[in-house]
Amino acid sequence: MISRILIAIGAGLAAALLFYIPVKGTALAMVLATFASLPIMIVGLAFSPLTALIAAIAGSLVLAIALNEILAATFAFSAALPAWWLTRLAWLARPVVTGEPAAAADGLVWYPLGHLLAWIAALAAAISIGGLLLALYRFGSFDAFLDEAVRRMSPMIDMIFDRGRGMPAGITSDELARIFIQAMAPVFAGWTVATTVLNLWLAGRIALISQRLGRPWFPVPESLHLPRTILYAFVVGFALMLTGGFFRVTGYTLVAAFGTALAFQGLASLHMASRPSRVRTTMLTVLYTTIFVLFPLPLPLLAAVGLIDMLTGIRTRSAKPGNSST
Repeated sequence: MISRILIAIGAGLAAALLFYIPVKGTALAMVLATFASLPIMIVGLAFSPLTALIAAIAGSLVLAIALNEILAATFAFSAALPAWWLTRLAWLARPVVTGEPAAAADGLVWYPLGHLLAWIAALAAAISIGGLLLALYRFGSFDAFLDEAVRRMSPMIDMIFDRGRGMPAGITSDELARIFIQAMAPVFAGWTVATTVLNLWLAGRIALISQRLGRPWFPVPESLHLPRTILYAFVVGFALMLTGGFFRVTGYTLVAAFGTALAFQGLASLHMASRPSRVRTTMLTVLYTTIFVLFPLPLPLLAAVGLIDMLTGIRTRSAKPGNSST
């Protein structure tokens, strides 16, 4: 027990350090910061959700004592506690119900990967919208926050575009700043979904390689099926997009978060569809290269593939036991 507590504290310290690194302002520091939740997820999947919770608390306390409470609270609610919650969900399992077709080799039905992805999208949207609510609380209204943010950002845009001479035709620095600021929450939500998925996958692989993974490893292309209930979030998001101000940005944030989740289901569908091909490796290489080069333009197309897959269930019907995981 003592050894696990020490491991948890070490993971919490590592996560806090990764979260604090961006203050250095270097590109490498920003990249490392995306893995702030990884140490907590690793100990959560390899040992127990309680170990992850201890790590989350330890990292938050260190930041509160060494730096300030605001940074500690940001770390806790944006990285540490979501990492603990996701590992807790990953450990959930139940016995097979009579007549149920699918179960793991241990006879248990484990928490579905698609539901984990839905939780990731919901948490990313909540974190982004929570940031907007804090801005509303501080400035009194969304318009007041937007005006102050534009006032601070416009000089930077003028510098970037050579005092406006390099600006796109018909747009001012204030207008461009307003667009950037309103796009921050949706972009952050989508980015958070992508990085959290990457962290959880890496944590699972590391725990699996170390032979300490607490649940079976299921092949992702066959197993990643988002619940259809996320379509309600899309309906709400699209409805809010027709309004204005805070609610409009909230709508875009919901669509960005759950759209990114659908894009991952689209990727899983394409992985599954490419299995019979002899040039599968080349196809996937071209696919990921295109995503990287044209990012984020391919995301709506991938989300559309994921939505079609969800509504038709083609991948579920074509899945066969024993397929390799990728």
